[in-house]
Amino acid sequence: MRSVVTIRAALLCVITAGCADQPPAGPKPPTRVARDYQNVPFNEFFVAWTPAYSPRPVQPQMFTVDARQERQFADIATQSVLDFARANPGRLYINGDEPDQSCLAPADYAVHYHDFVEFVREADPTARFSPAGFTEPNYYCCGPYPGEEPCNTIKHGISYADQFYNAYEERYGVAPPVDEWRFHDFGLAFSVGDLNGWWARVQKEVAWSVAHGAKMVLGSWGFHGWSEPASVYQEHLKQAIGLIMSDPRIVAASYWSYERWMGNPHHLVDEEGRLTPEGETYVNPLTDVPVDVTTVGFANGRAKLQWSNTTLAWAAEAEFWVKAPGSDSFVYNNTERVAGPGATQTPLDVFNIGDSVQGRVRYYNRFGQAAWSSFSKAVAATVSEPNKKTGSRKSPRFCSLPAAIQGQPCD
Repeated sequence: MRSVVTIRAALLCVITAGCADQPPAGPKPPTRVARDYQNVPFNEFFVAWTPAYSPRPVQPQMFTVDARQERQFADIATQSVLDFARANPGRLYINGDEPDQSCLAPADYAVHYHDFVEFVREADPTARFSPAGFTEPNYYCCGPYPGEEPCNTIKHGISYADQFYNAYEERYGVAPPVDEWRFHDFGLAFSVGDLNGWWARVQKEVAWSVAHGAKMVLGSWGFHGWSEPASVYQEHLKQAIGLIMSDPRIVAASYWSYERWMGNPHHLVDEEGRLTPEGETYVNPLTDVPVDVTTVGFANGRAKLQWSNTTLAWAAEAEFWVKAPGSDSFVYNNTERVAGPGATQTPLDVFNIGDSVQGRVRYYNRFGQAAWSSFSKAVAATVSEPNKKTGSRKSPRFCSLPAAIQGQPCD
């Protein structure tokens, strides 16, 4: 939470276009995708740090104990914390904030954490616990030679977590009781837009967490140091959200921060409480719609859909609709889900010779789906190969059904 952008400033931390303007309708329902494998609503998975509670579209994570939030924050086991624990059994407690950024020795934090857990467990034996979030590598606490490796890495992040874990085991003879690990990562060491570098480090933090007995919460995140237009930042934010939710080892993510706080340039609401562009994306990142959707036909009744992406954050799913010879309307035929993000076409599907085929595409993630694109123009499912003398497989031409049956050349 203490953004190391400003070291010492501690962050407490579809429009559907059918043929002849007639929306297609059919007897077959589209395929539905079971996406939420963790059974956590989107707005409870992606929360945001805030100093005080107020009704809002993003679930708050506050620096206090409060019955309205699932994860409680407490630095020490005061009487009010113990009273809360007795009255609210089974809650999860985050013990403090970034001890590595306060230059607290890992062994000392191990004692602090042990005592906190013991006191709270006396009040609520069903309580769950998380150590404080550990920061990404940075130069703070590195003495007279700041910024030099390996100090940056040793003093923070995975190295600090390792030292804490080992010190606890050595002192108490058992591993620390942990229901969630937390790491904070703002991508500060990476160039603007380097999501690959940021995500590679987050993956290392996740892997360490699971290897040490619990899944991970991305306890504080965002890209404070990325100075870029809001629309570009929104795309990077969407891609990051997609990466986070794709990893079942990550059980929540807390954005820094909801309001303008401690110099964060990419907060979610302005001073009047209105969503910023970043806030609009954080509340609902699944709004983009693919464009230039085209049905491409091949011989033997085969066809596929192609499109241009308007975001690189999501996988896509495509629907094929067909109109049989003599029919006046298209009916739903099948759905193809395409691995993503970044896919631009479906596999080839096979249709009845003579059917007209069109389709549409939308983005989806495990929490839902965006609006559909407009329908593509229809093509006829044919039987013949393209004319090899005048055409090619790269640029196929299509015969009408009677011509194909009679063996006549394509026009």
